Amino acid sequence: MAQPHAAGRGVAECGTKTPMPQQYKTARCILYRDDQFLLAIHNSFWRAADRRWGLPGGQIEWREPPHVAAIRELDEELGVKVSGLLEIGAFSYKHARHMVYAAPFAGEISNYDDAELIEIGWFDEPRIADLKRQRRLHADYELEAVQTLRSLLQLGSEPANNLMSARRARS
Repeated sequence: MAQPHAAGRGVAECGTKTPMPQQYKTARCILYRDDQFLLAIHNSFWRAADRRWGLPGGQIEWREPPHVAAIRELDEELGVKVSGLLEIGAFSYKHARHMVYAAPFAGEISNYDDAELIEIGWFDEPRIADLKRQRRLHADYELEAVQTLRSLLQLGSEPANNLMSARRARS
C-alpha cells in the first residue's frame, strides 16, 4: 500500500479517487511592451511603508490549469484580455511554487480593480533591479522572471503571442 504524502493530503494508491494537491499556488503574468514590464502593488494588510511591487496574477482555483488562471486574473485585476501566453517557468516563494507567464501588451490600462490592486506601473529592467536591491519586490523572483523573458525573446525561441498552440496540441 502506498504511503500518504508528507503533507498528509491523501494516499497515492492506484485506483483511489483522492485528488492530488495542486502543483502551483499562483499564476502570474508579465505584461510587456518594448523594454517595459508591468508591475502592481496588490492590496494587502501590509502597512503602506511595506507595500511591494509584484507581477499581476493570483490564486489558481481548484483544478484550474495555471495558464487559464493567469488569463482569468489579468481580466479580473486589470480588465486585460490576452489570447496567448509565453510560459516563463515556475518560481519558488514561501514554500510554494508559482507559475509565471508573459504576454505582449500594446494598449493602455485605464481601469483596474482597486479592491485588488493599489497601484500599477511600467518599469524597465534596471528599475526592477533597483526595486530588488531596495527589497521592494513582493516575491523576489520578479527580476529573474523578467530576465528569463528577455532571454527567451532575444533567442526567438517561441513567438511571444503563440505559446498556447503548442500546449493545446499536447492536451
